[in-house]
Amino acid sequence: MQNFLVFLQYICQNDFMNLHPRGLLPLLLARLDRWPITVLTGARQTGKTTLVRDLLPRAGGAEAIYFSLDDPDERLRLAADPVRRLDHGKRLVVLDEVQKQPALLDAVKLLADRKRGHRFLLLGSSQILLLQKVRETLAGRATLLELWPLALVERVEGPEVPRSGLDLIWLEGEDAVEKLAATRISAEEMRRRRALAEDHRLWGGYPALETLPDPDRLVWLRDFRRTYLERDLADLGRVADLDQFALAQNLLAARTGQLVAYSEVARELGVAVNTVRRYLRFLEISYQVFLLRPLLPTVSARLVKSPKLYWTDPGLARILGEAGPANGALFETALLAELLRWRSWQQAPPALHFYRTRAGREVDFVLHDSTRLVALEAKASERAYRTDARAVADLLEAGLGRASRATERIGLVVTRGREIEPLAPRVWAIPDWRLFGPAE
Repeated sequence: MQNFLVFLQYICQNDFMNLHPRGLLPLLLARLDRWPITVLTGARQTGKTTLVRDLLPRAGGAEAIYFSLDDPDERLRLAADPVRRLDHGKRLVVLDEVQKQPALLDAVKLLADRKRGHRFLLLGSSQILLLQKVRETLAGRATLLELWPLALVERVEGPEVPRSGLDLIWLEGEDAVEKLAATRISAEEMRRRRALAEDHRLWGGYPALETLPDPDRLVWLRDFRRTYLERDLADLGRVADLDQFALAQNLLAARTGQLVAYSEVARELGVAVNTVRRYLRFLEISYQVFLLRPLLPTVSARLVKSPKLYWTDPGLARILGEAGPANGALFETALLAELLRWRSWQQAPPALHFYRTRAGREVDFVLHDSTRLVALEAKASERAYRTDARAVADLLEAGLGRASRATERIGLVVTRGREIEPLAPRVWAIPDWRLFGPAE
């Protein structure tokens, strides 16, 4: 609690001048213009309320009526007469933590169907659109957006998020890599950007952490975990033994970047496999973990194969799994976290999978759509070598499902180093701070 108060005091003293721009903001504005109901989800403390109450008005968003359903009195007032209290004409109505009172969705649906310009923005700390009540009530009326913790490129000052190296590479392919390699960066600026990337990998991207010293950051992350156990689980479902669930969190965090092994975790916990599956589902729908599916020819084939488990924030993964900062799996986790954040604000987000060759070689991440494919291999070292490019090169030559139609293909071996350099035809080594940080 003390570290939260320190953060709150800092924000008040600085009059919100240090708010970071968010890459999702332009997409949010566009969706609010076109849809009667927009749902913005994400883990607790990712900045959803700040985005809506502070950044959205500054970007020209409409004046909003705000209801926080964290407030039990507010919930009682809305429950007494929801249609009348939510009817504000064409003004945007924001319902924060709406999963706490899902019965309000009937009133939202009724007002949206009146075709009088009603607009609603629903905020929640779980994937509420995947829950049965929301699917049944708002089908065809709502659009979903996800807000993750800060990406590396969002940790800048200014009104807008700059273009990242990945932005350029996705749009321009190998030409963009060559341009990035030719861009000169001073030694001082390189040190600054590398230090920021190192800090980001170590502590993750929850906005409240940035202004805190390291000891308080550790306290904050532990408090966040305790809040998740005590509050979010109550929203998601009944867990009889919180201590057992907390141990499951630790075991799963220690397995970030690995194939899901339900039976192994169940044996260590002394519970049924279905219990582990239920725990993992709770973590998934509350944005704590992400299950990455393999790149295979059909959807059905992908669903029956084991996914890879990733924690969605490297800071949480590190403290829960008790791993060292140089851990290769944590570096891979940090890359996955950046990819999730980048995809969340794309107009047409590409598919994201991992790939394993018949020879047993694996490519950590594959971004692809009908025309483009970017294969990324994580290498938690200062430099990559030609041998590190073999699996990536194999993938670039392979033909597999929808991804085989991609005409623009490039491979990247992502390192913690300094230089961008070629490793093989269409395969380059690139530092993470160049790929996920500002392109300029």
